[in-house]
Amino acid sequence: MTGHPDLGTLLGVPEDFFVRHWEKEPLHLRLGWPGRFATLLSRADLERMLSSSDLRFPAVQLARGGGYYPPEAYTRTVKHGTEVWSGVPDVEKIQAEYRSGATLVFPALHRTWEPLRKLCFELERALSHAVHANVYLTAGNTTGFTPHYDTHEVFVLQIEGRKRWQVFDPPLPLPHRSQPFARAGYMAPTPKLELTLEPGDLLYLPRGYVHAAATSATHSVHITIGVTVYTWIELLSEWVQSSKDDVRFREALPPGFASGDAGLRALCEGLRDRIETLRSTTDWEAVARSMQHRVQAAQPRSPTTFRADVRVIGPRTVLRVAEAARYRVDMDAGVMTLTLDGRTLRLPGGVRPTLEAIRARQTFTLADIADVPGHLDERGALAFVQFLETEGFLEQT
Repeated sequence: MTGHPDLGTLLGVPEDFFVRHWEKEPLHLRLGWPGRFATLLSRADLERMLSSSDLRFPAVQLARGGGYYPPEAYTRTVKHGTEVWSGVPDVEKIQAEYRSGATLVFPALHRTWEPLRKLCFELERALSHAVHANVYLTAGNTTGFTPHYDTHEVFVLQIEGRKRWQVFDPPLPLPHRSQPFARAGYMAPTPKLELTLEPGDLLYLPRGYVHAAATSATHSVHITIGVTVYTWIELLSEWVQSSKDDVRFREALPPGFASGDAGLRALCEGLRDRIETLRSTTDWEAVARSMQHRVQAAQPRSPTTFRADVRVIGPRTVLRVAEAARYRVDMDAGVMTLTLDGRTLRLPGGVRPTLEAIRARQTFTLADIADVPGHLDERGALAFVQFLETEGFLEQT
């Protein structure tokens, strides 16, 4: 995988993926390129993280079979003077458990490992669904997790070693994230697929497909890219939430509703009448737009890079406005909203002249906008500009 990772480079650009496989069928992709994911992560990277970085629980965990070890089994507390660091990996204990068949898990490693952060960021931008990356390191001749399904879409990227996989038909097609796998009583049928992932291979599993894996004679490193999807249930929930604007939905349920046939009839009739009213009065575009805005607000922003060479903003500090494609300004009933990178900031209408002057100039100092009609006073303008810089709308040049 060279260049900036994205959905195309991950999948090798199969044109029919979303037609044939997404939420439908597993996909095993082998391009004959063992080093295809080498720029994302290596075993040596994981060894360094564990041995010499400040990685701590829950960023590193141990698992065996179908469960996770309690953190006190492989972490320790370190004291230095009055300072205390908890959850510090005990490398000797981890090594011993790893040798006996435990799997090392690095959950949500995209939070701190830049190549995975970039990949997850690009996937989330392309799919509009939430994306995370977990990493698994397993010794040779070891069985991983017992058969289970995930409630998110799964892309397995094999980094090093080989891993044998069994995939079974889903007992529950496309389970919602509120419907986790129930191990009790599950009897695995004949596998739908049996395959071995080699370095550079990709395996896609729609949520609900039961799977289990074991290493060969060598260790295995693989990345699981999980895509937690928003379903029509979430959109329907958005619609139901919009009903709060109708006073009839805010009325209490009728007295005695929880007992007897009369209470049941009253519930059914009242619910039917209100839903019919809601259907006829709903602004469907507004509901859909509300869902879009909620998802955009939850999506990760480009990370803020810490800079030590900045100056406290003063009258002559040169500031630059964010690119126009990143934000939108709206005004409604005296309330100004600034939507920036999917986040919505509510601003009082009184700041409008100052904000418009800033947008018009793109690059400016406080002195440049001091004479704008209706402009905030010097103290207010400074506080407003500092706020906009903190939120990422402005940056110092």
